[in-house]
Amino acid sequence: MSVVQPPQPQKQAQPPTVTRVEVKNFRLLRNVSVTFDEDVTVCVGRNNTGKTSLAEVLSRFLRPGDLSLRLEDFSAESYFEFADAYRKFSADDEAGARKLLPEISVKILLEYDSELGEYGNLGPLIVDLDPDCTQAIVTVRYALKPGSMRDFFRDAPETLTGEWGESLLLSLVGPRIPHLYERIVLAIDPTDDSNFREISMTDVAKAIKVDFVKAQRGLDDEKDRPKDQIGKILESLFMVAAKADDGSILKEFADGTEKALEEIVERLNAHLQEMYRKMAPTVSEFGYPGLGNRDFSTRTTLDSKRLLSNFTSINYPGSAGVELPESYSGLGSRNLLLILLTLFSYYREYSAQGNRPSVHLVFIEEPEAHLHPQMQEIFIHQLGVFKEKFPGTDGQGEIWNAQFLVTTHSAHIANRAGFSAIRYFRLAEGAAQHEAISSTVLNLAEAPGVDKEFLHKYLTLTRADLFFADKAILIEGTTERIFIPAAIAAFDESRQREGGAGLSSQYVSVMEVGGAHAHIFYPFLDFLGLQTLVITDLDPAKMGSKSKRLEACCVHDGTATTNQAIKKWFGDKELSPADLLKDAQHGIPVSGRRGLAYQIPESNISDPCGRTFEDAFILANPELFDLSDSGNRATGQRELDAREEAKKYKKSDFALTFAIEQQEWRIPRYIARGLDWLLDQTPPVEGGEGTLPDSQNPSSGQVVVR
Repeated sequence: MSVVQPPQPQKQAQPPTVTRVEVKNFRLLRNVSVTFDEDVTVCVGRNNTGKTSLAEVLSRFLRPGDLSLRLEDFSAESYFEFADAYRKFSADDEAGARKLLPEISVKILLEYDSELGEYGNLGPLIVDLDPDCTQAIVTVRYALKPGSMRDFFRDAPETLTGEWGESLLLSLVGPRIPHLYERIVLAIDPTDDSNFREISMTDVAKAIKVDFVKAQRGLDDEKDRPKDQIGKILESLFMVAAKADDGSILKEFADGTEKALEEIVERLNAHLQEMYRKMAPTVSEFGYPGLGNRDFSTRTTLDSKRLLSNFTSINYPGSAGVELPESYSGLGSRNLLLILLTLFSYYREYSAQGNRPSVHLVFIEEPEAHLHPQMQEIFIHQLGVFKEKFPGTDGQGEIWNAQFLVTTHSAHIANRAGFSAIRYFRLAEGAAQHEAISSTVLNLAEAPGVDKEFLHKYLTLTRADLFFADKAILIEGTTERIFIPAAIAAFDESRQREGGAGLSSQYVSVMEVGGAHAHIFYPFLDFLGLQTLVITDLDPAKMGSKSKRLEACCVHDGTATTNQAIKKWFGDKELSPADLLKDAQHGIPVSGRRGLAYQIPESNISDPCGRTFEDAFILANPELFDLSDSGNRATGQRELDAREEAKKYKKSDFALTFAIEQQEWRIPRYIARGLDWLLDQTPPVEGGEGTLPDSQNPSSGQVVVR
């Protein structure tokens, strides 16, 4: 007897997704590639590193309608290319000039399931004939119109002499860019980039819907902010419902609302006409020429959409049945509700289209505005949930194929997002001047040699200020966490007395990582390219006579160090404390953009040296501990005296005493040298997007301790 196999469930095709976007020559985005997460991608980094520019260039390039850009929208590095193109043009090489002439471009790479069956709106974007290919590529270019080069370079000088000539050329061609440049859209074969087809922006818009939620910075300004913002969103929701297919829940709601309004209008008109008849004069009695025996009647029209935007608001329940207006709610609640309703309106617009776009990109700018830390973390987590919850409100089984791109300065949002979803924007550095004012985008999931699980858990607990800092200081424990800010304040005060700037003019993040874990951060810091000072303890040790294992000892008696941060720095070489003091004799050890500060003698290499922060502080300030007469003692004895004195204090009490209660002390030399080194390292300059930065002005900031 044959056994009938039950039917296998049919595999459901996965919806298309945007996997990567490449941008060239738009403001700080000279040449960047950004991979997209299938749900939420979080863009982090310092101010003016191109995060908002990414959302803006995609919003402007992927939406139908006129696209008009200015010279300032081009990357500053591309300015000299206009001059190079003109030189080719002057030499009668128009083809060569066109190759050099700058253009702004956006390339979008999409992945789709081979089981998709019908391509739908994605069809016009697919030009390859390879059945195994599941990728589509669209390139949107903003380039000079064909046959316009002579007009573009009209009245330019015959020869360009130095920077003055190039500036003159830019002043001539800049105003012509909005008129002589145009948008060109191409669908490209992923297997053969020479095979492409020009398509329309309508084709792109049908396949990729783009929406943008801007940061709500004006919520607390009742005079300047748009009135009844929530009412306007409700209006858009109603308009979408009115355009929905017949028989749908949305259409029934809109029709019911219109019918109820018509009944109200009919009763209102009858009442107004009766009022007019009793109160107003009869026109015919005046015998006005041309009016004859005609009279006037009243007629009131109520637009349901305008009612929502102009007269609808959100009220909140108060005490004793009193309802409070929208403006009485906290800014955080209003911002969250506004974002939620805006996202829901975008979903409704997407779902109401009979032939839905393949992908819906939604950009959210700085959602943390007015939200407290816990709400920020919940919000970024809920974004992925919205994709499932919103369709449920309409009783639909289909998903909302949305991908969210969030730009943020919130460490709480960055923490909750996780490594795989974070894209770190930083200003790139190069040897030439024009190479130092563009951004590069790093995918943290691709960081080599990084223990991603450990770092994500650690940063989740401590906040990821590293993503937004100019510089960083990694410290060991509680004592340093309390003392280092006081040391920086004293260091800056001495610098200012000498007429210089201090670290307080930069955003320095101080993070407590422990001596056993600091080395885990090394590859991560190198990947971020962040200037970092690692302050750690020398931790000398020697072999115990009985235990036959390394035991803590004074520096000049030590034969090894047990500090993992130091050992990993030097590649696990067997270095004695004496070797380490020699390495640090003329300056702190440096590796790339990292500097290492551990205890050293206060003057000569033969002088006593602390093994921990407390020891070093006591040796730097012997008069504060009644040890000022110990100078005649042997080096080893003086180190022992400092250790014994340190044992009288709890670590936290020691730090609090000298960070808060007592102010007159000297910074241990190893810390002072480290702060000197960190201050002298120039952070990447912050320039306005699309403008040349002023490298002479340090970015304003603060010291933040975590």
